[in-house]
Amino acid sequence: LSPVGRIECSKGPDVLHLTGFDKLPLCDGGYAALPRHRPPHIIFIMTDDQGFNDIGYHSSDIMTPALDKLAADGVKLENYYIQPICTPSRSQLITGRYQIHTGLQHSIIRPRQPSCLPFDLVTLPQRLQELGYSTHLVGKWHLGFYKKECLPTRRGFDTYFGSLTGSVNYYTYDSCDGPNMCGFDLHEGESVAWGQRGKYSTHLYTQRVRKILATHDPQSQPLFIFLSFQAVHTPLQSPREYIYPYRGLGNVARRKYAAMVSVVDEAVRNITYALRKYGYYQNSVIIFTTDNGGQPLFGGSNWPLRGRKGTYWEGGIRGLGFVHSPLLRKKRRVSKALVHITDWYPTLVGLAGGNESLMEGVDGFNVWEAISEGKEITYLHHISFPLQSAALGHCKSFK
Repeated sequence: LSPVGRIECSKGPDVLHLTGFDKLPLCDGGYAALPRHRPPHIIFIMTDDQGFNDIGYHSSDIMTPALDKLAADGVKLENYYIQPICTPSRSQLITGRYQIHTGLQHSIIRPRQPSCLPFDLVTLPQRLQELGYSTHLVGKWHLGFYKKECLPTRRGFDTYFGSLTGSVNYYTYDSCDGPNMCGFDLHEGESVAWGQRGKYSTHLYTQRVRKILATHDPQSQPLFIFLSFQAVHTPLQSPREYIYPYRGLGNVARRKYAAMVSVVDEAVRNITYALRKYGYYQNSVIIFTTDNGGQPLFGGSNWPLRGRKGTYWEGGIRGLGFVHSPLLRKKRRVSKALVHITDWYPTLVGLAGGNESLMEGVDGFNVWEAISEGKEITYLHHISFPLQSAALGHCKSFK
């Protein structure tokens, strides 16, 4: 028996077709209905500027028990690469393409800059919509908004709640792009969410995700939630009660920063609880990642890696990441497989039941077997035909 339905048999051509089932001929001339692929609920959680050493299982001074537990019971990605700043990383996640192929490789998109994701590219949430998903973005966008066609709700998300820019105040949602160039940046869909001013953003975004989970039917339609925290980016702000446990840290910036990480940890714990409470968990995939390396000037730490946010040293581009899911075949392990942020696009489309035709033109690879089963994946980097020799070049197991 399948957990999503019961097997029905009938003779000859009178086959009972059930939603979500295929038919299989039996030796006695009858047919059995078998369950088709059941797409998982995907919860993709991204933090902003969280350094390699800014999580409990890498650090000795920051406490993240919920994240540590999820990572320990899942697969830690210890050879995982991102981009050194915000917009390039997010554009690669959403499009599956390197930033040099979207024109977003130079810097972030500033509030007054007339730029956004290229309109000719099919985004990850658009692909998931095609595959039957309900798609939601909660949190930071930072991929342009100079015209309505750039907005998240026009690029594949059924709902959007969050800020369009970066460096937003966590309570007032003021966003500035120079002296006397400030505005309010918290949006509900394509409208301004004036009524939410004064509520701490990490708490507010967590409440919204829990509301989505509570009001959606997990059996009727698969769910994709992109929870894009503005934490732990500057300004360094958190509720006072989260700072107290770190009162022994001498570096004030590190103290405030650690408190912000603890709020994120609590948020992920509450979201995981909601996944279990409302019936999503057993068929869910939780992915946790940062968008770039930490900034030591503002409390972050990438130890033992060299460099910081904004650099191409390991400290800028080697990211925190793990996958937690009951669907993993080999759990409780550390993966050294080479994974890049562009890989999430084809990996998630594949998990959703999409075929390779939906991934045409993307730069990433489907790495689910490497993550879930520990399979080694080799990428062909180059074949050389020297003029003086007919020998082939070596196949490189890196991108």
